[in-house]
Amino acid sequence: MTTPHPHDEASAQLQYTRPPEPPGSQLDWASTVTAPTEFVPYSYTEAEVQRITGRRRLAVSSVVCGLLGLALGVVGVFGLPIALIAITLALIARTTENRARTLWRSGLVSGLVGVLLAAGWIVYISQIVLPLL
Repeated sequence: MTTPHPHDEASAQLQYTRPPEPPGSQLDWASTVTAPTEFVPYSYTEAEVQRITGRRRLAVSSVVCGLLGLALGVVGVFGLPIALIAITLALIARTTENRARTLWRSGLVSGLVGVLLAAGWIVYISQIVLPLL
């Protein structure tokens, strides 16, 4: 023998419907408020999935240019333009590719180090090498 669930009696006493309104009358504001609905999962389109997961090209190219500018900056001033390109790509990727944060940060850091190395070479050449000529 089963006993009735205590919530069954309470839900039987609740009024889920309102009595019909007379024709031409306005509804009470409280009666127009709806209850929250159940959670409905959002299904992403293929374009949204590609936009969220696939855009890391700028960040990767920033890392590549930053490392190339760093390598050329060790040898001489030749890495300065490539390091500046790496910084520019990293700053653009910062706003467009949020999920590739580590990539664009490393491209930014390596580009800045490449610019500092090139600036060091410029100072070295202008202060030490040119006075000897």
